[in-house]
Amino acid sequence: MTATPQFPRTLRIGILVFNDFEPLDVWGFVEAFSISRFIGTGYGSPPPFPFETVLISNEVKGSSSGAQPAPVKSMNGPRVAPDLFRDEALSQPLDVLMIPGGEGVGDLLGDAASLDALMAWVLAMDKHAALMTSVCTGAAILAKSGVLDGRPAATNHQAFGWVAGFGPGVLWDNVSRWVDAGRYVTSAGVSAGTDMAWHLVSRLAGRAVAEQAALAAEYDWHRDPEQPIFYPQQAAVPSTSG
Repeated sequence: MTATPQFPRTLRIGILVFNDFEPLDVWGFVEAFSISRFIGTGYGSPPPFPFETVLISNEVKGSSSGAQPAPVKSMNGPRVAPDLFRDEALSQPLDVLMIPGGEGVGDLLGDAASLDALMAWVLAMDKHAALMTSVCTGAAILAKSGVLDGRPAATNHQAFGWVAGFGPGVLWDNVSRWVDAGRYVTSAGVSAGTDMAWHLVSRLAGRAVAEQAALAAEYDWHRDPEQPIFYPQQAAVPSTSG
């Protein structure tokens, strides 16, 4: 008689979503976890899986008239249906919290009426989740809360100066695609968050799981955060931004 495999427990990944979050910050990050499978199982195998991902609305249940969070619009992209209100996340088991970037980060940090409550939630989540992570300009929210003070961190290279202004006590890295500082793992812009996600899969579920998942996704995983990514020389495109 074949014994039933005893897998490690499923880890829960929570992602904060807010109006105008950057789509790839979220979906690239999600893919690494959602396609991962335990050794000895395959893509079509039934649960359990190494990870479960939930989306956390920035909406607070106590101030909402609905039983479920309202849909959240991404930056120039589709809406998502969050699984949890922000305050509900504190009563749910969560191993990792990720805060993405996007134009909406500036709106969150510029909203004086709700900023204190958001910062209090981040600090509470810092005690609740095992890992605090961010992609792109999401690091500005972590930096503003103070949890990154005295620690190395990365953020979007094109928005580096703006983000660094929210955390003068942070040991900012303006070169690496991501920085693993123990409980705090942060990435540079957009696609770098996907590479960081594969790194987290490797850290949390083992290198073999991460390698098999990257192969299944046919993803060109940049495993070394110190290795720069080069783009072909191009003519400058006119822009009114900046």
